[in-house]
Amino acid sequence: MGIAYVIVGWLLAQVAEFAAENFGAPDWVLKIFVVFLILGLPLALFFAWAFELTPEGIVLEKNVVRDESITPQTGRKLDFVIIAVMAIALIYMVADKFIGEPEIEITETTVPDDKSIAVLPFVNMSDDKDYFADGLSEELLNLLAKIPDLRVIGRTSSFAFKGKNEDLREIGDALGVSTVLEGSVRRSGDRLRITAQLINTDDGSHIWSETYDRNMADIFQIQDDVAGAITVALQLHLAPANRGEADRPTENLEAYSLYLEALAVFREVDDPRIAIEVLDRALVLDPSFAKAYERKAIYYWNMGSYTMDSPTAQRLVYENASAALAIDSDLVGAQTFLVTADLENYTWSRELHAIERAMRSMPNDDNVMYAYCWDLSFVGYHRDAYRCIERLVDLEPLWAWSHLSKAQMLSALGEREEARVSWQRAAELGNPLALLDIAVDHLLHGEDDEAIEFMEKAPSRYGLSVLGLDADSSRPFVEGARHPDTGKQFLDQAIAEMIEGATDFWGSTAPYAWYLAFGNLDVFYDFVIEMNDIESSWANSQQIEYIGRYIKVAGYAADPRFIELHRRWGMLDLWDERGPPDDCSKIDGNWVCE
Repeated sequence: MGIAYVIVGWLLAQVAEFAAENFGAPDWVLKIFVVFLILGLPLALFFAWAFELTPEGIVLEKNVVRDESITPQTGRKLDFVIIAVMAIALIYMVADKFIGEPEIEITETTVPDDKSIAVLPFVNMSDDKDYFADGLSEELLNLLAKIPDLRVIGRTSSFAFKGKNEDLREIGDALGVSTVLEGSVRRSGDRLRITAQLINTDDGSHIWSETYDRNMADIFQIQDDVAGAITVALQLHLAPANRGEADRPTENLEAYSLYLEALAVFREVDDPRIAIEVLDRALVLDPSFAKAYERKAIYYWNMGSYTMDSPTAQRLVYENASAALAIDSDLVGAQTFLVTADLENYTWSRELHAIERAMRSMPNDDNVMYAYCWDLSFVGYHRDAYRCIERLVDLEPLWAWSHLSKAQMLSALGEREEARVSWQRAAELGNPLALLDIAVDHLLHGEDDEAIEFMEKAPSRYGLSVLGLDADSSRPFVEGARHPDTGKQFLDQAIAEMIEGATDFWGSTAPYAWYLAFGNLDVFYDFVIEMNDIESSWANSQQIEYIGRYIKVAGYAADPRFIELHRRWGMLDLWDERGPPDDCSKIDGNWVCE
């Protein structure tokens, strides 16, 4: 009876684990169930000793006449049950340990012609934070993004649906994809249970699904298996090659867990330095973790002129990219951002060529694509930049920065009304810089009433204010800055107060855009030139200077100081090499812009 109880209890535990996972029950439910099974064993032994099963029912063992006892027959029946269940258990354990994952099975369903996919954040089924599940989802996204035949929606847009119980067909419509990858992760010590399923968003049918019960040491193989299964399921031509031992980013699994945590933290918190601190903890555990250094370089690149002084960010990008390449010289991201931050050998031509090489290797990487689109527009190739940004919006339809960049490039091309639509979309997605652009655009076109009305309504419409100007202060600010006699003095004081109250680096530089908005071009140029008087190819003023470039009516590019400033940045050499930008031409050997 004791043996039968243990085996049946094991079977019930397997059923309970399956049910708990599929019904989304927390870990403690399964733990309590197992505790009750264990507590039930001595009770079962006691009752087996004290009672006996007879044709008349269950009676006390002492009341059974020995000659009429059927214990031998009951024992033989239990023997058969024990043998049968033990055989099943043995087959299960041998298959789980030695046979490995089954062949990929594709459900009988129509494979979409459009090879596109969104990787939704995997559901966390453990008691800890979501970091591991989120990081694993992003790693799968990165792996799939390397497949040229597959259009992979970017991180921000895919993760916008985290925690939302929306119909997958509606998600497919919102992201413009034909398939969605979703799943769950349960982590307990060194054991992992990962479920993944590929869904056709046209009809909600399952194309492929699998459950992986593995050790943490198999995490890289699981990622490769999932990516390989998707390439088969979608009938793609190129599947990612399985990573051997030498290709794994780290052998320290705790360091890799921290790496996954950093990926999630960077997305969830406003301060990227917190994610960098997590990566530093991973590097303490494994100083040879090249991808952790590469990721730090990417994060510092994102911080430049927004949350960090640009020259400082440039130095840190260079140091971390160099450290990554010293360990693994094949890391494309580190190669690219090293060139962008190389102070001694930097040229705009080298930066664009490096990013273009990265685009060929990582055609779906939104970090690389955003860098390329921004660079093209900043150096004046607005039409090429617009084609690039259309691709980025296709990959990141719910990322505010992609719509902000699209608006800026449309404005540079003279498509003001279309730019306004994209600015408003960026604001709806939570980007306050779009509000600044809209307000500056109105003011530069002399539309003060429209600017005031927009600034007054922005906090209630978008939940955002325009550089700290609330509804009540918007009209006094515009009218004070427009005063013919005291406008400049008023603006000086207002901008000084904005800078004093700034909570990040961007807030300490963005207020200078108001000088441009109210026609104080000389003061604006003084700021831009002063902020460029440094030994660095990354200037803190470039983000602000860019506003004058894409809102043409400001007259910024037509000013003679524009050419001199861009000569110092080495941009004229790029124009000679690649051809004139959209708003400049070379006349009698001299560059003239408008």
